Amino acid sequence: MKRIIALILSALTVSAVILSGCGGNSSGSSSSKAQSSAANSSAASSQSSGSGSEATQNGGSSSESSISGGVTVNEDAKPIVTDEQKEEFEKAINSFDSLSMEPVALLGEQVTAGTNYAYLCLDKTNSGTPVTSWDIAVTYSDFYGKAKLTSIIEVHPENVKTVESEGEELDGAWKTVEITEGVALDDDLKTALDSVMTDDYTPIAVLSAQVVSGTNYVLLVQKKDGDTPVNYAVELTVDSEGKAELTKEGIFDLNYYLSITS
Repeated sequence: MKRIIALILSALTVSAVILSGCGGNSSGSSSSKAQSSAANSSAASSQSSGSGSEATQNGGSSSESSISGGVTVNEDAKPIVTDEQKEEFEKAINSFDSLSMEPVALLGEQVTAGTNYAYLCLDKTNSGTPVTSWDIAVTYSDFYGKAKLTSIIEVHPENVKTVESEGEELDGAWKTVEITEGVALDDDLKTALDSVMTDDYTPIAVLSAQVVSGTNYVLLVQKKDGDTPVNYAVELTVDSEGKAELTKEGIFDLNYYLSITS
């Protein structure tokens, strides 16, 4: 459903851009029609040793949503967006009454004739089954203070996309936004993660937890490559005695989620 919404939004956005090239305003009537059409469509079918300071508790909550195979998403994951970033996001989605999304972190931005923003969001939109999921939501803000939602792509914690090699995580003038205030992890999880991470990191979000003989975690963290921030997907297994093993670490492939056809 989210891909359908994203496709509708993208197609209408392309139309708006074409009209703009002919002298139209990308935030004018065509943008309003795009938002109205997407809203109606979604309503019809519903849809560290960290280098940064830490803000709020995450990783051990009594409010969880099960998605599959015992994998749970913490519904109380705390946002680390700034007030300004949150305000911009809410402005972009305020015409979509059927959406219930909370921005958690701003992962990337692209300056064009305005600015595109890529947010990691908790999506609590009820499409028949009340399951909380993770999304990458892209918004556009023009020079006149208007904003709109352009795409929503779900991030599956059990299959987070990572790039094949460094340097491939972003293109098209997109830049990773530096996160200076990371989320505070549960003490046991922080200790476990610190024991396997070799570089300073800033925790962004705990995407999921799966209790087996121990606990499997999927997280997003940010590290620095020189002065350049880079987001990583990290998979961690912690046994019943608290011993941690890093099972996967790769650069988060934001490009994949920016492409609605992926």
